[in-house]
Amino acid sequence: MVNQKRGEETEEACPDCGEPLLARRGRFGKFLACSAYPECKYTRDLGKDQRMQDEPTNETCPSCAKPMVIKHGRFGKFIACSGYPECKTTKPVTLGIACPEPGCAGQLVERRSKKGRTFYGCSAYPECKFVVWQRPIPEPCPQCKAAFLTERIARGGRPVRMCVREGCGFRQEVETTVA
Repeated sequence: MVNQKRGEETEEACPDCGEPLLARRGRFGKFLACSAYPECKYTRDLGKDQRMQDEPTNETCPSCAKPMVIKHGRFGKFIACSGYPECKTTKPVTLGIACPEPGCAGQLVERRSKKGRTFYGCSAYPECKFVVWQRPIPEPCPQCKAAFLTERIARGGRPVRMCVREGCGFRQEVETTVA
């Protein structure tokens, strides 16, 4: 039986109090919770699959020299120290494209807004406030020689690449190959 506020009943009993466990969905995915809540606060995560596991990187933490790993958070991927919670060093996963703002040494990173919409901004935020909503492509503009183009899906499902520099106006439909 499914109750929207409580969850889906399971055959499993709570290891703490013996009451039935309920399968529920939260902001981090599926989990089991005790039906005796709030008296019993037992929960167990069910949403851990292979793609949500930490991915190793070739970097070491500048604070404690432990390996850095790619983690998956509420707002997307980020790089963090494997020594958490003792070491809380984090940094964003970059796209390998330098920020186009003059004098900025930051890299472009993928971010997610509070409403879940993806955008791309400078890793030096809040000092640099550069953002773009379309995905940056590390390909220079053939017209104005800007460092990168942006790509979006136009009406009809065809990808279109455009220059981000104001006044340039470069726009090109990308040919897709069907295998």
